[in-house]
Amino acid sequence: MAKGRQRRDNFEDISSYSSKRAVRRNQKKKKRTGLKVFLSILCVLFVLVGGVLVYASTFMLGELKTTTITKDKEELGITKEAQAQTEQAAGITNIALFGVDARSYDGTFSGRSDAIMVLTIDNEHGKIKLTSILRDVRVYIGEECAYDSGYDKLNHAYAYGGPELAIKTINQNFGLNIEDYVTVNFAAMAEIVDAFGGVDIEVTDGEISELNANLTSLAAESPESLSGEAIPYTGSAGLAHLDGNQAVAYGRIRNIGDDNGRVERQQEVLSALLGKLSSISKLEYPGLISKLAPLCETSLSFDKILGFAPIVLNGFEIERLSIPSDEEGYESGYGEGGGWMWFYDVDQAGAHIRRFIYEDKVVE
Repeated sequence: MAKGRQRRDNFEDISSYSSKRAVRRNQKKKKRTGLKVFLSILCVLFVLVGGVLVYASTFMLGELKTTTITKDKEELGITKEAQAQTEQAAGITNIALFGVDARSYDGTFSGRSDAIMVLTIDNEHGKIKLTSILRDVRVYIGEECAYDSGYDKLNHAYAYGGPELAIKTINQNFGLNIEDYVTVNFAAMAEIVDAFGGVDIEVTDGEISELNANLTSLAAESPESLSGEAIPYTGSAGLAHLDGNQAVAYGRIRNIGDDNGRVERQQEVLSALLGKLSSISKLEYPGLISKLAPLCETSLSFDKILGFAPIVLNGFEIERLSIPSDEEGYESGYGEGGGWMWFYDVDQAGAHIRRFIYEDKVVE
């Protein structure tokens, strides 16, 4: 594998997985959807649903940070083939969804993208689709990259050139036609949980101990990632009501079980949030949106958000895809700069994504 020249940045290479052991091609990948992916969906859906419900987006979404990016097809890496696909499936809109972990949260949305997805609003089939792309996949970024080869991990594209370069990288590697994005800052994850009024989770004595230890560490090392005061959980084992800080600390428990246990705990928090989502009255949406909107940045105009009304109001299915999958074949290894990353068949991955998104409307 080409090593390229030394990096021009001081990023620490951190893989999506805790282990750096290489896995064999076509070995079944463990499901690691993670809390961050679904919190992103929740933020986006609340923005969309909120705008649709009240039809007063300039008031309700006034705290949402909106930006303008280029619409030039070439600059966004959109090929003529991808444009033809758009014409064939006019009712399908793709939006890039990024989660950044800006620990020094100051209202900006910079840094590497910790979660990378394509959110598809599919009015053709009445669905919302989510394609998750592992942040450590090796992709061609181009001259903005730190290496002469132009290749690096996908999540570094956002750090090199913000959302525009990240969108271009996704488009040019996977043959897509994305023109807009939403970014969520995960440094405010505790605020997101608090916006829902906390969550109810079954906890053990061991988890309570680890949860409180994590709270102490977060308060000392990353106070900017907390929502107000870090209050230890003093209840007993069993069903516990956790505030945002406690839920974040619970989701970061590493010393009980393996890495799967950590993912399962994150998914428990997710399930609790989804349960609350289903029971929230439409009358509560305005207050909730006003809390979530400042945590998001988007290039979507208010008119575009309101344009998603049909699918939101008429109901929809949610479908998910993770890339790379067994279909492409993949293996881990060390690439540019000695960084750990996933190697896979990028052309097959692009074809897989397009079949998932466009179904019977796909242009071969």
